[in-house]
Amino acid sequence: MSNSIERLSSSLLQRIPPAWRAAVPAVPPPTPRNLWLALAAAVAVQNIAVFQSSQSEHITVFAVLVWGGAVICMEDQFEELRPSPAGWGLVIGSLLLIWVLARSALILHWDGLLFALAPIGGLSLGLMAEQPARLGRFRDPLLCLMLLPAFALLMRTLPETPISLLTARLSGLWLSVLGLDVTVNARSVLLPGGGVRVLGPCNGVDLMAQILCVGVIFLLAFPIRSWASRTAVVLVAPVIGLVCNTFRIALLAVFAGNGHGKGSWLFDFFHESTGSLVFSGVAVLVFGMVYMRLLERELPPLPAPPQPGEGA
Repeated sequence: MSNSIERLSSSLLQRIPPAWRAAVPAVPPPTPRNLWLALAAAVAVQNIAVFQSSQSEHITVFAVLVWGGAVICMEDQFEELRPSPAGWGLVIGSLLLIWVLARSALILHWDGLLFALAPIGGLSLGLMAEQPARLGRFRDPLLCLMLLPAFALLMRTLPETPISLLTARLSGLWLSVLGLDVTVNARSVLLPGGGVRVLGPCNGVDLMAQILCVGVIFLLAFPIRSWASRTAVVLVAPVIGLVCNTFRIALLAVFAGNGHGKGSWLFDFFHESTGSLVFSGVAVLVFGMVYMRLLERELPPLPAPPQPGEGA
């Protein structure tokens, strides 16, 4: 089948005038591998687009990270990928993919099923590429995609009240370290001119879950052998997310205390708009630095430079 497709594409190219062929950029031939990669890219883009249109910016960025992690886990196999699915696998995979696309069109707001559509779409792509006995090659990418439903589950199961109270106390601690006259009353972080109240959507649970899932992506894409280091990754990741969010709450309290409370551009920018993503980026950066330090401990030492007088 691939030979007939290549012959058909070459005959079509020969019918195009040479001047037009020179002006048109080179397009990969429509081989089964290239068609499968194009389909996989379309599924990823469509899923991210649904997140962008129906979820918050934080969740959309996380969806991009998850799909990016799946690509990283799969990139070593792209060159040797030769789709040869079983007949029934191709049919089931196609039907699953059609259902995923149809169900995605119905999502307009928070919908728990949205987070399961990515791994279902990934499984359908696997069935359309390999025999069932060889689906193990897609294990790590599918595990990455499973982080989306895991993220939704963590968002629902992590305790809201103790995390909110801890967030308020840590935010007040940072402000007191700066020498500000701050009072922490349960969920409230108060300065003389105003303050903020830490509620569920602002307590950093989403950021903690996001950094924890990013840690799993790192473990899949850049494995660490030491169980102690793996345990440290799982424990440190949510702490980094929590601490970075307390910095954001402290900053919002300063804005409110200086007359720029809710409704002002500065407050809303760091509360709900793109500015809140700055702290997500800082959390990922800090976690990446910690992970690289743990990973470097397992790398062999660099060879010593030659001493003067050594060598030819």
